[in-house]
Amino acid sequence: MSSVPMTTTPSSSFSLLATVEEVAITLRMELAFLATFLAIWSASRYFDVRLDDLLGLRRRPHKKTAWTPPHSFTSPTASKLEAAAASAAQPPRSLAADAGSRTKAAFPKRNTTAAGTIVPTTSREALAAIHQGLKSQEPHQGLTLYRRHKASGLLDLKKITETESCSLFMGLITTAIRGSQPSQVLWLLKECREEGPGISLPLLVSATKLTTANQQYKACLAIYDYVSEDSALVIDDRSVWSCLLFCAVETRSYKLAPTFWAALKEAGEPTYKDFGNMMRYASTRTDWELALELLADMKAGQKEIERVVYNTALAICVSAQRLDEALNLLEVMEQTPGLTDVITYNTLAKGYAKDGQLDVCLELQDRIRKNNLEPSQVTYGIVLDCCINQNQMEKAQEIFKTMLEEGCAMNTVLYTTMIKGFTRAERVEDAMKIYEQMCRDTSGNVSPDVITYSILVKANCDAGRLDRAFSLLEAMMERKLAPDEVIFNNLIAGCAHESNTQLAKRLYTSMIEGGIQPSTATFSILIRLYTSCRMMDEAVELLSKEPSLRGVEAQPRLFLQLMQCCLRDRQGRRAVEVYKLMPMTPTVAMHGQMLSTCGKLNMLDTGAELLALAAARGAEVSRHDVNQLKEIALRKKKAACITAIDEATAKLKLVA
Repeated sequence: MSSVPMTTTPSSSFSLLATVEEVAITLRMELAFLATFLAIWSASRYFDVRLDDLLGLRRRPHKKTAWTPPHSFTSPTASKLEAAAASAAQPPRSLAADAGSRTKAAFPKRNTTAAGTIVPTTSREALAAIHQGLKSQEPHQGLTLYRRHKASGLLDLKKITETESCSLFMGLITTAIRGSQPSQVLWLLKECREEGPGISLPLLVSATKLTTANQQYKACLAIYDYVSEDSALVIDDRSVWSCLLFCAVETRSYKLAPTFWAALKEAGEPTYKDFGNMMRYASTRTDWELALELLADMKAGQKEIERVVYNTALAICVSAQRLDEALNLLEVMEQTPGLTDVITYNTLAKGYAKDGQLDVCLELQDRIRKNNLEPSQVTYGIVLDCCINQNQMEKAQEIFKTMLEEGCAMNTVLYTTMIKGFTRAERVEDAMKIYEQMCRDTSGNVSPDVITYSILVKANCDAGRLDRAFSLLEAMMERKLAPDEVIFNNLIAGCAHESNTQLAKRLYTSMIEGGIQPSTATFSILIRLYTSCRMMDEAVELLSKEPSLRGVEAQPRLFLQLMQCCLRDRQGRRAVEVYKLMPMTPTVAMHGQMLSTCGKLNMLDTGAELLALAAARGAEVSRHDVNQLKEIALRKKKAACITAIDEATAKLKLVA
């Protein structure tokens, strides 16, 4: 059998070589992984021991079996080996434990609390503990420690240096201020003055700045009040007076502002904010001279004056009715482009409108446009108000038309202003036309409000158009606007104008059921309605029951009104009955009106009876009113009335 020689092709050789290389690569990767694992394990073992030593932690000891020699082997070398083995079996000592043992060896043992805190035994240790408490996350602990060590006598301020004492009180007062404890601050200042190094200027500067920054304005002023008792302390730091000035304005302690301002200027140059605070003070006092003086000082100090300061000074001049000075200031502002705004002109226009100078208001409106500004809704409102107050409705209509043509954004106030003007001029129909135009306005920012309806309801009721007034009430409720007491009063007054008592009663009932509390004006209108319809019983019953039932205090003028109506209707008995219903003692003026009406209507018996009731109450009556009534009785030869007047006069408290 012949052997066939094996032949190796190139492809088979390449496949075998690739297989060998793959095995080699895999073997190298496994060896590398094994080496890495061993390195990590060794490192973890090594660093585990080192980290435990550094942290002072006790690691669980490894179980080791100490080598025990045979009993017969008792050489000294064995003893050493045994001790070494026993030592090796003990857990490793930590670095912290070693450090602790060295510390105990170097320092004597101190008293500690259950929590391990060292208890101070000297003033210096107490001082250190207080500082540590002030620097902790709960700084108030420092205040507690100060009070405790001070009370126990452990902290003696005389045993520490002045520098340490100053640092201590600086830290304590700072902590008290940050903790919003103003009473503690004053107590610490007292301690500092009486037992410590005294209140220094740096301490005062720090306290005033910190209280101002924490918005403890009253506390800052209280600190100054206490510190100022020491005449030896010279406060020449400008920042102290600046803070005090700001605090005085913020707390409305305006009487202190001039004193602080004078001291501030003496200590240094005031800042822009200081001038602003003084301008606020001038505004509260309407001191236009001071405002102009402040502006002059700011210019002299070459400080850039912002628009808000100018506008404030302008408003002060307007409030003081110094319109000429305000106009001069406006001319100064116009010299700087961009310094004026619409608010500037509106402020001045309000002053001239109040003074009734419509021409100047219109001139200011033109100046707004000349300075590339547009009149605002407020501008038009001011001009319209001025026209209405001057009864120039034609001019108001012209301005209103111009507003609409220029596309000025309308609002409820502008429409209501025009409605008010027409109703004041008794042009109710024109007012209703503006109202209808207002309702058609779809700009989204216009809608009649309660004030609008109140004006229109009153105008229609006064004009005898009660049906239109009730239509407005229905429209108001459709807009989900709740009518108030004023609207109901106007409607009831409309009923009184037409002597419609039934409708007035229904309105009053609806008012009560709607949760609207009546007022003195409501009862006055109802009394006028009942008395005009000669329904005296209803009027007396209303006044005697309804006010107390509705929680309204019946005013004396209601009783006087009803009594006068009874007297004019010559119902003297009713007038006396109402007098007796009065829960309060009538005044001298009320008695004078009642007696004067009795005299004019020759109701002398009623007048004498009222005097007797006044004497029984111990009320005061004018001697002149009594003498006048008696003179009429003498002329009429009413002997019984004269006697009754004399008897009452003897008991009365007559005044001049």
